[in-house]
Amino acid sequence: MEIKKFKEKPELDRAAGAYITELVSEKEIPILLLLSGGSAFSILEFIDETCLGNRITIGMLDERYSKDPDISNFSQFQETLFYKKAVSAECRFIDTKVVHNESLEDLANRFERELKSWKNSNPDGKVIATMGIGSDGHTGGIMPFAQDSTEFSHFFEEVKWVIGYDAGSKNQYPVRITVTNVFLRQAIDYALMYISGENKKEIFDKLLNKNGGLSGLPASIIHEMKDVKIFTDIQ
Repeated sequence: MEIKKFKEKPELDRAAGAYITELVSEKEIPILLLLSGGSAFSILEFIDETCLGNRITIGMLDERYSKDPDISNFSQFQETLFYKKAVSAECRFIDTKVVHNESLEDLANRFERELKSWKNSNPDGKVIATMGIGSDGHTGGIMPFAQDSTEFSHFFEEVKWVIGYDAGSKNQYPVRITVTNVFLRQAIDYALMYISGENKKEIFDKLLNKNGGLSGLPASIIHEMKDVKIFTDIQ
């Protein structure tokens, strides 16, 4: 795991965008690019659009179960300039918006089928992800269960690549669909973890020191993944 530190957020965003550009620029290799929402969207404008094309499939790392476009991660992604450039470049997409009468379980199953279908169709392709960390230590839709490691394992450490669940009071948007630790370990070839703001210094220090274990600090899964680079402006 490598840590890249930058003094200012604009510098951080440019560097992170350049790194994603580098990763997706291998012209003959199919790419699945999975994006985290929230503050990590700010790096998208710095991804060079000339690297885009129909060999690239783009989706979200996790989704909020809601038909409200102001809540859905994929709906918010569709409002970005990067999405519009990707459409023009004929990229493909895994759309995780809730469709008519689709249950939480149905959406989770559909998302998993899409991921496995891509992997089966592109055995030599590369899976790239942007990741973030919340002030509580969550990453993607994987929330902490510090007092119940058994429940955490039930949700995120079984065989499934994607689950849907209700996180209760753990998050403002509790009903989630998310990739699991199984997927993060097995399927992702390269990940960029984006951590911005001094308000995250305490959780960043815990992450580096592996304090809390996976159930208490889900973002510490990065220590078990294949290739992760942390981009941060925390000094």
